[in-house]
Amino acid sequence: MIYFLTGITASGKSNLAHKIAIERGMSILSVDSMAVYKGLDILTAKPSQIMQAQVKYYGIDIADPDQNFSVVDYLNYLIEQNIPEKSFNEDILAVGGSGLYVKAMIDRYEFKPTDPTIRAELEQLNFDQLKLFHEFNEIPLPNVELNKRRLIRNIEDFILEESKYVFPELCIPDNYVGVFWNHPDYKINIEKRTNYMINNGLLDEVDNLQNPSKTVLQAIGLNLSDDYEENINIKTKRLAKKQITWFKKESKLKMLTTDNSEVVYEEIMKVINE
Repeated sequence: MIYFLTGITASGKSNLAHKIAIERGMSILSVDSMAVYKGLDILTAKPSQIMQAQVKYYGIDIADPDQNFSVVDYLNYLIEQNIPEKSFNEDILAVGGSGLYVKAMIDRYEFKPTDPTIRAELEQLNFDQLKLFHEFNEIPLPNVELNKRRLIRNIEDFILEESKYVFPELCIPDNYVGVFWNHPDYKINIEKRTNYMINNGLLDEVDNLQNPSKTVLQAIGLNLSDDYEENINIKTKRLAKKQITWFKKESKLKMLTTDNSEVVYEEIMKVINE
């Protein structure tokens, strides 16, 4: 069965999840849209090599930083890893704060799977060439502001129309599927974490990225002005507010507002032990 330990950024959910996974012999599935990228270890606070040796982790280091990675790509990855099937045979703890990823899993997202070969070919075309591709193949242009990514997805949708399907069923609890940890001191925690990341090589990590995709450039800490630390804090706090707003709407997750990790531990264990 899959259980969900979600929470506001810098709440402490990752360390708590690791503790539970060791105690219960569970695997961990990251539901973090930035942890999927290789080379963003400090920025995304990935589990250390020691932690990964102790617990099986899914959902990290599965995409190159020059790749635009969407929720559909993530769901395809889960299917490739047989996560839906495994959820009926073993316990997995899904951990993270990417709301769309969580919702797609819980509510069985309907989507068109991507074809890596098609995607690779389309990525080589520029904006004008993609528009010509639409014209030559009589593909209606989307009625939105156009950019390369939207044109590629529109072509894929057209080509893969007949292969649309619903994400496979997961074995999840009938009532609450987990918790969302809303840490009241998240602003202080974010500032402490930002300072730690910068002191432990964040700037070098970012500088070493080669041709980062637009998705990666949206990550907290990238594409910022000179006052690096302040800007990371501002952007991360904005993200935290968005997470609270998003997860308040998810009725299958119990929202906990507390600075006590033991309270969160007890509540997620109630879900697991039911």
